[in-house]
Amino acid sequence: MRLRFVHFECLLVLAFAGCTDDVIVPDKKDLPKGGERVAVLCEGNFMWANARLDLMQTDSGKTQMLGGVYEKANNKPIGDVLQSGLVVGDNLFLSINNSGKVLGLDPYTFKQKKMNAKLRSPRCLFMVGGDLWVSDLYANKISVLDTLDLHLKREIVVPGWTEQMVRWDDEVAVACYSGKVLVYDYLSGVYKRSMDVDTGAFYLAVDGKSTLWVVSSVGPKGGVAAFGASASAPKARWTTNAALGNIYPSADGNSMYVSSQNKILTFPISAMSQADLSTLFNPSLNQLYGYYFNPLNQVFYLADAKDFVSNGEVMRYPLLNPAQKTTLSTGVNPSGFVLLP
Repeated sequence: MRLRFVHFECLLVLAFAGCTDDVIVPDKKDLPKGGERVAVLCEGNFMWANARLDLMQTDSGKTQMLGGVYEKANNKPIGDVLQSGLVVGDNLFLSINNSGKVLGLDPYTFKQKKMNAKLRSPRCLFMVGGDLWVSDLYANKISVLDTLDLHLKREIVVPGWTEQMVRWDDEVAVACYSGKVLVYDYLSGVYKRSMDVDTGAFYLAVDGKSTLWVVSSVGPKGGVAAFGASASAPKARWTTNAALGNIYPSADGNSMYVSSQNKILTFPISAMSQADLSTLFNPSLNQLYGYYFNPLNQVFYLADAKDFVSNGEVMRYPLLNPAQKTTLSTGVNPSGFVLLP
């Protein structure tokens, strides 16, 4: 996800969509536990503490949005800038960037079970060797937390702002905004090496051939680099004339998806230049602010921040049957999704 500084106050609106459904504010007993359950992470407005956690649930061909599930379960707001989430066992971990905290929730009831509120500016979450790693905007460190109670076990000094982390065979790659990818051993967490990429490294993904793809984005420019397994130098590297967003492998791992200019683009894993990119589909959103691709059912979940002021929308887009897409209202500045058990 890009760094978001400019946010505004929250408005509530009714959902409207290709299939129109209202946002439901559930009682605790009404939370669905069946079907496809996807957490919708709404950042809210920077400094307004109006982040929100919603639940998108699809069952028997019908998709509904249950709004404010954390707030309803815990009788309090979630905090300021809901950044990212990760399911580990019976925990849904969430990083609340501007509140400096990581939460551990029950992924079914959304009841808070644990918290570490002593972090600087947490961004992304990833499991390494049984510990929860937390990248950070300002701390110049990765925080390593114990998943049992989220206490700090140790800190890893890094050269600046860190973002996404991904498993790359028996290694872990960490995107560093300064133009580095830091590589650690997956089991021990021991540092191994760094790799040079373009400034603005945010997004990481591994394809079906164990190639690591790194996407950078600064202003109106983007950069892509590809590294073979255990490599230190890229086997492909190019820049683009437009900013780039998150990257995911296709279901078969033979192509990649990346967002740019409110569209989802694709390219083969043999790509060597910007010329290899093509449009997969145009969801016709006002502001594509983030997305997630589930390879198991080949469904895209797309976040539309609209005007960054009013409530946003999310689209569930089945790649194999686009006619069944559904758009629903959600909170302010939706940006992320987490597939739930």
